[in-house]
Amino acid sequence: MPDNANGLDTSQREQLLQLQTRPLPIITESSSLERLSRLYEIVRSLNSITDLDLLLDQILASAAQMVDARGGFLMLADAEGKKMKCEVTSGGATVGLKGAVLPIDQRTVPGMVAFSGVPYVENDVSRSPYFASQNNGNKRSAINKLICVPLRVQDRITGVVQVIDKVTGEDFDADDRKLLEAMADTAAVAVENVRLYEAERKKTDLLKRAYEELHNTYQATLQALTGLLDSRDTATRGHSSRVVALTMRLAKAVGIIDPQRLRTIEQGALLHDVGKIGVADAILRKPGPLDAVEWSEMRAHPELGYRMLKNIEFLKDALPIVRYHHERYNGTGYPYGLEGKEIPLDARIFAVADAFDAITSERPYKRARTYEQAIAILKEEAGKFFDPNVVAAFIKVPKEEWLEILHRAYEAEG
Repeated sequence: MPDNANGLDTSQREQLLQLQTRPLPIITESSSLERLSRLYEIVRSLNSITDLDLLLDQILASAAQMVDARGGFLMLADAEGKKMKCEVTSGGATVGLKGAVLPIDQRTVPGMVAFSGVPYVENDVSRSPYFASQNNGNKRSAINKLICVPLRVQDRITGVVQVIDKVTGEDFDADDRKLLEAMADTAAVAVENVRLYEAERKKTDLLKRAYEELHNTYQATLQALTGLLDSRDTATRGHSSRVVALTMRLAKAVGIIDPQRLRTIEQGALLHDVGKIGVADAILRKPGPLDAVEWSEMRAHPELGYRMLKNIEFLKDALPIVRYHHERYNGTGYPYGLEGKEIPLDARIFAVADAFDAITSERPYKRARTYEQAIAILKEEAGKFFDPNVVAAFIKVPKEEWLEILHRAYEAEG
């Protein structure tokens, strides 16, 4: 790194100068229930803090706790977006970094992440030629592994959070990165909100934009978590994102136009299978039929999902889909055997969209069926498994529109 880097002495440059040398490993394990609960608690707690210094301390502490890291640091960008200042540090390896200033460019890991907006994971910094040269190839760095993620508000990078070295000595993985990104997005909005508050309450329209951004961050968090859950069951990979798109269009076809109601339906559709986090992999990934005991555990996932989410205030109106999406119109569903209009309308809408996706999707145990075959099945089961009025609304939407929705969803999955 050049000797004239702004505000950094030799020791600071040695700690910050680490560039990406290898691609991120592919990880398919899902987050645990403990991590899920921890993330939601962090999301809620950060947005209750109104003192900026306290908030920054809490963000860094939460980031380290989230991925079991030994410490790290948080940097905020200046108004021009040219430099960043290290505001908070934690752990012995970051001693002396607080107050350091460095440019937003590609010469350091934090600068590179802020410059590109792309998270970075490194599990062996000693293999970086840039890092090794800074230590003359002989000294061992106090930092061995790291994750650095951007703090982002809309399209603007406002800083970075970097954590270093797991307490266990294990590598950071893709789940660690996704969880840290989800938390960092919420943290960035929380920092922005506090700055607005400390600037004597900006205009009302700016506050409304901040609150809307907060909702978008919540939604991104839910999507990140759902992606981790989907990775447990390769047979239904991408199902959650597809069924959200289908459910939203069907809700509008049924006549729901209120934005808040649609937002609630979107959240419920996204989280409908969150209870499966409590179902054993041996059951969830079993290639053959489930026995009676296994079915009993599988059928418990709607109620488990409800219990997981019931105390999260902003999700309370989304719970009917989570809890009742396996009820059937004729009362033969589970877990409660509700019948007809006893089943909340949101869950009845979701059930039709969910069935359409299942019928038209390729699975290891069955081939995908055509749109026409799916419609025939929905018509046959209307009044039995499905609300006939909802099925009728589905059929009124042009075939081309449904196929376009699926096409976009599959493209997004990559």
